Amino acid sequence: MRLLRAALGALVVVLAAGRAVSAQAAVHRNVATLALQHGVVAVDALSNGHVLVGASTDSGTATINLPVFAAREFTDSTKRIVAHHVAVSRHRRIFRSVATDGRTGAGISFARHVTRGVSVYRFFFSRADATGFPLDVSSRELGLVLRALQHGVRLATTLTAAADTAR
Repeated sequence: MRLLRAALGALVVVLAAGRAVSAQAAVHRNVATLALQHGVVAVDALSNGHVLVGASTDSGTATINLPVFAAREFTDSTKRIVAHHVAVSRHRRIFRSVATDGRTGAGISFARHVTRGVSVYRFFFSRADATGFPLDVSSRELGLVLRALQHGVRLATTLTAAADTAR
């Protein structure tokens, strides 16, 4: 529980720093803050057409600022990977999807490791300084993260349209 509180506190600091940098240009709406078994993931929608994804574990924190199209593509490809039926085999199979922030190089990747018909899911969050950390998730937690990302894409699109009409 102490680890979860520390991770959540660090994530709030990281997301607040990200908000301060882009607060002049974008309206922020928190979509979800998910306390998972091994860490915390937060998703914010921005009115400048971006989705902000923050993650924190005992290994570190990261914030990834994705354009709506990249967040949508990442979510859709990850959903296809999870839905894909993999025949039982002795060989280990790995399926991946990746999204990166083109300005900073920070990114998020998803990997599904299938061994003898058993799937293991893992996100990897990389920071702009070329370091990063993994976050293992269960299938239920994966569904929560993907739904939050989908909602973030929809909300960011709506906020962007509203900001454009207000100008």
